[in-house]
Amino acid sequence: MSGPPPSGYRTGGTVPDPVGQRPRSTAGTRRGHGGEHGARRPGRVARGGLINTVRSAAEAAPFTVTLTDGPAEGQVVAHVAGELDAAAGPLLQQSLLDALRRAGRLLTIELSGVTFFGSAGVTALVWVSQHPEAAGKHVRVVATSRIVTGPLELTGLLERLDVEGMPEGSARPGSTPPG
Repeated sequence: MSGPPPSGYRTGGTVPDPVGQRPRSTAGTRRGHGGEHGARRPGRVARGGLINTVRSAAEAAPFTVTLTDGPAEGQVVAHVAGELDAAAGPLLQQSLLDALRRAGRLLTIELSGVTFFGSAGVTALVWVSQHPEAAGKHVRVVATSRIVTGPLELTGLLERLDVEGMPEGSARPGSTPPG
């Protein structure tokens, strides 16, 4: 294509002012949005900016899951460490599903290295224990800190899940709390 671009075509740099006065820069203009809301006004300070929603590979998972073979035949132990927050949910579920698929008959989810146990952690435990691939297999949770047993106790999951290794002072299923 040779020659100048069609009238009104943005090439970057400057565009003619609609009133025909002086050219203005296209930097900072919002395309496709009319009205004064998107226009820059003199004396107005720009607020906000880009929000970084992309994480590096090192930041992608605030937790680790290490799989080892357990002492029993067909047992896999998933050692979980780190923060189980909302951002961790889908990746945690996938990691536990991989462990469940590898387990022959028993999956032990060991949570002693967990430093934060939010709703994503609770959801992942329920999800993996009720997953169709868990049929014929047993899912056991080893929780040795109140960081984990507190949320499980509040949600009533201590009675629904097989939880072992609970710290002193935790309400065990079927028992009355101390005091």
